[in-house]
Amino acid sequence: MPNIEIPAITAGTGPDGTLSVVRRSSRGATENFLVLTSDGSITAFSGHVDLGTGIRTALAQIVAEELDVAFERVVMSLGDTARTPDQGPTIASETIQLAAVPIRKAAAQARQFLVARAAERFDVHPDELSVEDGLVRCSGNRSASYGELIAGQTFAIELTDNVAVKSFESYRVVGKQAPRVDLVAKATGELTYVHDVRVSGMVHGRVVRPPYAGVDAGDFVGNSLIYVNQASVADLPGMIGVVTIGDFVGVIAEREENAIKAGELLEVAWKPVPPVPDLKDIETALRANPSTPRTLIDKGDVGEAISKADKRIKAKYIWPYQMHASIGPSCSVADYRDGFLRVWSGTQNPHILRADLALLMQMDEAQIASCAWRPRAATDATVQTTSRPMRHCYRGQSSVPCASN
Repeated sequence: MPNIEIPAITAGTGPDGTLSVVRRSSRGATENFLVLTSDGSITAFSGHVDLGTGIRTALAQIVAEELDVAFERVVMSLGDTARTPDQGPTIASETIQLAAVPIRKAAAQARQFLVARAAERFDVHPDELSVEDGLVRCSGNRSASYGELIAGQTFAIELTDNVAVKSFESYRVVGKQAPRVDLVAKATGELTYVHDVRVSGMVHGRVVRPPYAGVDAGDFVGNSLIYVNQASVADLPGMIGVVTIGDFVGVIAEREENAIKAGELLEVAWKPVPPVPDLKDIETALRANPSTPRTLIDKGDVGEAISKADKRIKAKYIWPYQMHASIGPSCSVADYRDGFLRVWSGTQNPHILRADLALLMQMDEAQIASCAWRPRAATDATVQTTSRPMRHCYRGQSSVPCASN
């Protein structure tokens, strides 16, 4: 029998026929990056979310490349605190640069482990084996699929940085054209957005914005509400109530169109607040906005360097404010029952949202599951969804209440 190095494994906690690549988080929780099952399914997990940039497709390509399987076999689970690792916010093009790295290594580790198991089965060295779409081949017309190599057993491999990954010269999937897995459903209206989520007993809300909406600095923030006349909307059909917390004012109704109308008709009085800057003059507005200087680097004698320069260039650059924001109505759905809170939203960081909600609700984070963008209707019995073309709630024509904005 050849001397074969097999990655360290621990007893798994999942069902038989499962191979997981896991890591311990800073909080001691076990985070999955990749799961293969004996039935041939492959699921990879990322804490980032697809904001329309196509990372669901790109990450699947990376996993398929390292595992030597067909791209179509890989399913990506994104931005779900109940399933995915905490990898911070989805910002600054970090998904492929940073968040994809452990997923790539997890796939490479899984392949190494499965090839080593096949080598043991066939009594050969791993270098004598080849892999094609998850089928490990050996001389003598012998072969074993990934599913066969883990059938009846459960493995959890500890993710390590010391794992060899493919060189770009050997790429067959990464860098090649692949169909975006999200576009067809978006084009046909079948994609489930958070606006389409339904939960049992669902009601709807609208926020009544203060006159300084979008301003987050100043003594007036949180201290500008004078009164709310709840009687002004008490007679509206389906009205449930009005909520005020500081300057936050919200209305709750049985149906979305009821909440929209209540938000429009609710009588609210506010103290005078400073006017919002006139954005027609971008430079003046930006310079007047409170800011804190941030030194990026302070090295050497700048004055001396400038004095020795052959040529000085004076220039002024104006960079208008850029916001990475939704172009449609913002929306979140919360379902609280039996001491557990489930939240579906368009957040770029579901893990931070869960932590914030834990503080706000005075709950343990383990009692909260935050899912960004898409619900897991197939695995959550409390959720029903509808197809986008069937939605007419903004015109008040739907018999099924829609998610609140």
